[in-house]
Amino acid sequence: MKDEKPPQNTDIKTIAVIVLACLTGISAAFSVVAAVNGFWVEFGVCLALAVVLFTVTCPLAYEGDTYQCPHCGRKFRVNPYVLLFKRKSKCSDVNGESVKYANLTCPDCGKEDMCKRL
Repeated sequence: MKDEKPPQNTDIKTIAVIVLACLTGISAAFSVVAAVNGFWVEFGVCLALAVVLFTVTCPLAYEGDTYQCPHCGRKFRVNPYVLLFKRKSKCSDVNGESVKYANLTCPDCGKEDMCKRL
């Protein structure tokens, strides 16, 4: 028998995003608990930490995502904070693979439509 190693599908960026997102959620939860109990200094510290962690996690999560306009075919990148609040959907293509779309405005033709993530 061959000693085969299992494929490594996760990379450092994915793990970092997961850890940072968990820390953001924990910090936000602690800020709520501190506010309910009247610990206002702790509330401010936890809320500030949650905001800082969120601003670091958001661009890291969407880094390198490229979208293609269905009208003109232009490939473009979007600001991660804009992409965070846009409508997104996921569907399967002919081969059964998952394809992600986001409702974006093309910088070239100016039309707003569901652009495919490449």
